[in-house]
Amino acid sequence: MKEDKKTYSEAIARLDAILEDIDQSKVPIDVLAERVVEAAGLLKRCKSVLTETEAKVKDVLQDLDKEFGDAEDGDDKDDEED
Repeated sequence: MKEDKKTYSEAIARLDAILEDIDQSKVPIDVLAERVVEAAGLLKRCKSVLTETEAKVKDVLQDLDKEFGDAEDGDDKDDEED
C-alpha cells in the first residue's frame, strides 16, 4: 500500500516498525535508504492527515460557536432577571 493511501493509524504503525527495525539494527545497509525514504513519506502522510483534521475540527467548532455562542449570552441575561 502506498504511503498516501494509508490511514493515519496504518502509517504510524508502519513508521513505528521501521524505526524499531532501524533502532535494533535489523535493517541491512543495502535497504536502509529505502526505509528512510519510506519513513519520510509516512511522516508527510501523517502530517497531512493531522493538518486536514485540525482544519475540520476548527470549522466545526466555529460553526458551533456561531450557532450556540450567541444563545449562551442570551440565556445568561434571562437568568439574571429571574
